[in-house]
Amino acid sequence: MIKLDAKLILTLRQERAWSQEELADASGLHLRTIQRIEKSGNASLQSNKSLASAFDLDPHDLRDKGKTMSPCPECGSEKVYRSDKTVDTTMASGELLPHLASGAFSSAQVTPVVCGSCGFVRFFADDKARAKLESSNGWSLV
Repeated sequence: MIKLDAKLILTLRQERAWSQEELADASGLHLRTIQRIEKSGNASLQSNKSLASAFDLDPHDLRDKGKTMSPCPECGSEKVYRSDKTVDTTMASGELLPHLASGAFSSAQVTPVVCGSCGFVRFFADDKARAKLESSNGWSLV
């Protein structure tokens, strides 16, 4: 599953004066799939491609670009900023995310997110680090 920008999809559909059923027909997807995507943004790679084709866009244009990182879970502010660069998790005293590096001499990468109102900081692990969670020692599903 990937995260699409549900608000953008709704806007694009409304700009064309399409009902959800008409978008389903134009994209070849089921009506329930359109409803789910507009509600949650969750979609398969194939659904992303089908919607992009219906809107005559590149599939990456429909991806959520971090908007779901707001509001801030601490204070509720919409002033949430995401770094354009990933950060290496190696620290002087070890690793922030042990056992999740992609190689023996590398470390996991994270994307920092900061609330501009309260300063709450979050880190989002990269795909490679997340892929190792299930098989890595030292990490348990809670």
